[in-house]
Amino acid sequence: MGAFFGRVFRGDWLSSAKAAAWPAGLLLVMAVALAIPSYGQDDEVVVGWSDRLRIALAMLLQGFGGGFEMKASGGSSPFGSDSDSGSGSGSSGGMFGDSGTDAMGAASLSLVPLTVTLLWIGALYLGARMLRTRGAGLEAAVRLSLLVTGLVLVLGLFAQPEIQGVEISSSPLLAALGALVISLAVTCGVLQRDDLAAWLARRPGARSAVRAFGTAVRALGAVVALCSLVGFVAYANSDDVDGTALLIALPILPNIGFAVLGLSWGAPVKFDVQGQFSMVGSSAESGSFGLSEIGDVWGNGAVAGALSLGVVCALTLGVWAARRSADRREQLLAAGFSLGLVLLFTGVSGVSAKLAGGLADWGSQGTSEFAPSVPDALLFGLLWVGAATFLGPYVLRLVGQQALVPPAPTAPPMPPAYGPGAGYAPGAPAPAPADPALPGAPQANPAAPLNPDVPDHPATVAAAPSAPYAVDPHTMHLGATPGPVAPVVPGAPPVPGADPAAERKRKVLIWTATLTAAFVIGGGATAGALLLKKNNDESDQAQNKPPAASQSPTPQQDQQDQQNQQPSATPSTSPSASPSPSASQGGATLPTGFVLKQDPAGFTVGVMDGWKRRQTGSQIYYEAPTGGAYLQIGIIKNTPTTSYENFLGLERKALETPERNYRRGQLIQNTYQGRPGALWEFTHVPEPDESSLRRHVIDQAFVAADGTEYAILAAGRADLWDASKDVVFSTATSTFTVN
Repeated sequence: MGAFFGRVFRGDWLSSAKAAAWPAGLLLVMAVALAIPSYGQDDEVVVGWSDRLRIALAMLLQGFGGGFEMKASGGSSPFGSDSDSGSGSGSSGGMFGDSGTDAMGAASLSLVPLTVTLLWIGALYLGARMLRTRGAGLEAAVRLSLLVTGLVLVLGLFAQPEIQGVEISSSPLLAALGALVISLAVTCGVLQRDDLAAWLARRPGARSAVRAFGTAVRALGAVVALCSLVGFVAYANSDDVDGTALLIALPILPNIGFAVLGLSWGAPVKFDVQGQFSMVGSSAESGSFGLSEIGDVWGNGAVAGALSLGVVCALTLGVWAARRSADRREQLLAAGFSLGLVLLFTGVSGVSAKLAGGLADWGSQGTSEFAPSVPDALLFGLLWVGAATFLGPYVLRLVGQQALVPPAPTAPPMPPAYGPGAGYAPGAPAPAPADPALPGAPQANPAAPLNPDVPDHPATVAAAPSAPYAVDPHTMHLGATPGPVAPVVPGAPPVPGADPAAERKRKVLIWTATLTAAFVIGGGATAGALLLKKNNDESDQAQNKPPAASQSPTPQQDQQDQQNQQPSATPSTSPSASPSPSASQGGATLPTGFVLKQDPAGFTVGVMDGWKRRQTGSQIYYEAPTGGAYLQIGIIKNTPTTSYENFLGLERKALETPERNYRRGQLIQNTYQGRPGALWEFTHVPEPDESSLRRHVIDQAFVAADGTEYAILAAGRADLWDASKDVVFSTATSTFTVN
């Protein structure tokens, strides 16, 4: 080791430095390109070009292990005014303005820009190839890796600006460690390619595995390039996307490609948002975006297009594996590597953020994550890749191609059979060839050496006489006089009499059948799995579904509904203070024109038929088609305060805004469904301008046993509000139940 590192440090550092300039220059060029836009700072530039350059470098260093964290210990945030970190009601959050404070908190972003990773590996490959042409060895690989690691460490230390009290960290040590590992692997593989090939030649199993892995990498690269192009085009055609947004999307193109690949195979993109965010209020939301959501947004044509893309991608993997594999075992190994790479990059292609304290307008405290579902990618990937691996050889056969079987090792020549005198003597003339025109003339069998000294040597054979009939080309002996029918030569023109049009038609029919089979196998399996999952979800909801409401109410039920409409003014567990358990479980009668909704957010509530559902964060709205009136359900998980204290805090904020003309109707504690709650009724002006009408709001909130607060709010025009005729709020509170 000492001698090796002695050669490393005494070697040609100048050539290694020239090779290291490729990856270092790539990072600087990409950072400069990302720092050019002002990102909306047209009027007043707070974050200058040099700071944007350092921020861009910090973002790019995440491509091989770096991080991105922001910390603020005081002062005003350059990214916007901070928001109050106090708690807010799920139903009333965002209704009133928030006061700003100094930036006191931290935020972190976890993202691997795969475009940067792949381009950086390509730059390392070019630098190592330059050294390889000069005959460099393993010592040059170590020198190049050390230089690249040092440059990444310097750039990471530079990419840590402090902007008006906000410090940005790029985790330079982690970035340097990741750069060292990647650069060593790439440069050693390039510079030691010949030695590696010689080592693999003596180990057929390892050689087959390496060849299968290379096949999987090539096939997956083509598939991800196609999916990235489709995703980028779809993103570019969406609303409110400008040149800056397209520039930001370029470093994460492969991330988009893997998400599109998962969607085309049926694996959704899942999101999970938890916490309190000043831009959207308190939020607790989880969900997914898959083929069913694509159909809801863009129609069934988009679903068919996504499945067609999935067929093309799966067949590309299967055909490539069949085309470059020596046998069936290597083909299966290449398919397994392809699926493993898909799962690996799917797992690292997501993005997550964590916020703590008040830092900028876009966060107070919480976490958010957006990533493709790896378990679903495993399930559907097995279906699609398995079907494509089965169909790959048949597709190759249709197009008239064969697998690229590597040449077998050349066997050494066999010794002569009869001692030293056998065979030709050095310098002796070769025997004259027999005349093939003479019947019975002896012919030399090229499979064995001739021995002219031994007449009965088995290597001397006689050819069969010329036959007057056609000879089967598959049974002809070398040297035999061919008959009227010539043997078929690969690549020769078709035999006269064959119909080229019929042959093309047959290939078209077989191609169509193969693509249809692939679509049915992959798409049908995907649709079946999604349908099974949907049925399981519906069955789980059906177990918690309340009993069907009767359409002919009894007098006792009517009296009970009237009691539920008037919550008690003091904490109480009497029936007059809250709906009875039977009412809360759906036993109350639905008035005419109301329907019971099983909401995906995990609750059941009675709403007016025809009202449209809309969700913003953790707030679920059911709105009248004509506008003006709506029902709102707010959800806050792990609420730190009681509903009554929460309402008091929101009321104080309302009083700080006189232009909204807030007036309290009532604010009392009560018991709802056996749990502590609060009832708040008030009027206010939502938007303080001349055209805004006064709104009446009534809100019943309670904290469930698991610590989740639910708030049931009904709002409408104050001049049309009649408590005696109110059915929206009373029906919602009497039928609301948590699933």
